[in-house]
Amino acid sequence: MGGINILKNKVFIYVLIVAAGALVYYFALARLAALSLNNQLYSHMPLIPIVSLYFLITERKKIFSDGKPTAGSGALLALAGLVPYGLGILNRGSLQENDFLALCIAGFVLWLIGGFVGVFGREAFRRGIFPMLFMAFMIPIPTFILDPLVEFLQVCSAHAVEPIFKLIGLPYFRDGLVYEVPGGVAVKVASECSGIRSTIALVITAVVAGHMFLRSNWRRVLLVLCVFPVTIFKNALRITSLTTLAAEFDKSWLDSWLHRSGGVVYLMIAFAILGPVLWFLRWTERKKRDAL
Repeated sequence: MGGINILKNKVFIYVLIVAAGALVYYFALARLAALSLNNQLYSHMPLIPIVSLYFLITERKKIFSDGKPTAGSGALLALAGLVPYGLGILNRGSLQENDFLALCIAGFVLWLIGGFVGVFGREAFRRGIFPMLFMAFMIPIPTFILDPLVEFLQVCSAHAVEPIFKLIGLPYFRDGLVYEVPGGVAVKVASECSGIRSTIALVITAVVAGHMFLRSNWRRVLLVLCVFPVTIFKNALRITSLTTLAAEFDKSWLDSWLHRSGGVVYLMIAFAILGPVLWFLRWTERKKRDAL
């Protein structure tokens, strides 16, 4: 009973630390919340703390089995979080909003981790490292990473379209990112075709699935890496299907519901591909374990 009361007291203290952090970082958190409602690139943000809390609760017996508070280490981490936050505030005028929020929210995540280490101890953090580090998905991707990633997905998707056209026998002329097909249809693989939003969703899903169903870290990493070729294939499939429909039937397909709102259809295809990949990785893991 005493241990339970001690844990309850620690949880209460940590909740106070989280609340204090929410006040300190209120401006950035409020801006992030507003963007999550109006910008699909940020739409996953509200789910991240919920998922982290879910794993903290379901794995609480393992995480909080014992552990001494390490207030000094925790305080250093929490205070370190004020550094990127301060840099973001001081340079807000010269930063894109994405980069400003990346600095500020990185500081908030450090505050949460520091508070956890300080209250529950380093051992508890080691055992609960997944839900705590998962909070990093709240940090917007900085522009210097986001822009090259979008360009990479865009260019690779454009390359992936070509073999599909050859496979289905649709004549085409390619000029860089632009494809011209019969019927006077010209399609450019724009940055919007990169599938960056679905890529983020697939990466987060793969990280969670790897934690839940796989034990070896290299298999977890492999599952996440598989997201990128699957995303590129999914993008190419969407581009070729819309282009083929426009060439064979009507150009209006290029501005149809399948173009504007059909992303979920192709996202489901991506999940359908990643599902067997996860099953295979889990099967090889079980097979190796049984052999031992």
